[in-house]
Amino acid sequence: MIEEILARFSTLELVFDTTLFIAVASAVWTVVNRLVQAAYFQLSLRTREFEFILEPHSGVPQNITSLNLLLIRYGNDTYLSSLASDQERHHGRLRNKVIQLAEALPSESAPISVKLRLHKRLGTQFKLFVEVTGDPKPVIDYLNGHETITGVTSKERPKLAPQDPQRHRIFFLLDRLDKEKTVDGHVNNFIYPV
Repeated sequence: MIEEILARFSTLELVFDTTLFIAVASAVWTVVNRLVQAAYFQLSLRTREFEFILEPHSGVPQNITSLNLLLIRYGNDTYLSSLASDQERHHGRLRNKVIQLAEALPSESAPISVKLRLHKRLGTQFKLFVEVTGDPKPVIDYLNGHETITGVTSKERPKLAPQDPQRHRIFFLLDRLDKEKTVDGHVNNFIYPV
């Protein structure tokens, strides 16, 4: 009888040890698998840095609080919806990542260098915008006065507190770069792949 109890106890111990080993091995396998997938994704992303210069222009309005770039996605809607592989669709997913370029627009003597990640196979879709507090009209007039800027549009931002001044995001396109129209009707700058 004692031998039978010891045998059952040993069997229960073996089952418990086996279950614990399987749980730990499964957790380790999941972590390692996700790390390998993340590393593979970064290696397969295949981007390079692309740089262009925003030239200074006189008469910069004072109510511009920052110059930003909205990284919309890698690729364009047409290619991603019909010809892209699953991996390319994943690379080309909607990002809408805001990257601050400067605290204000360039003055008469200080051009701004814009560095952007360019996908080597899909290209990159983006739009520039300025954050404005107060009346947006002087900024819209200023941007429309540039011969290299087109498609100026304004979007009001919610106030953080009722007593705060109005806030706007004023989007614009660079005329010297290609443009891409999205399926929902927005027009963005597009840099073709190299």
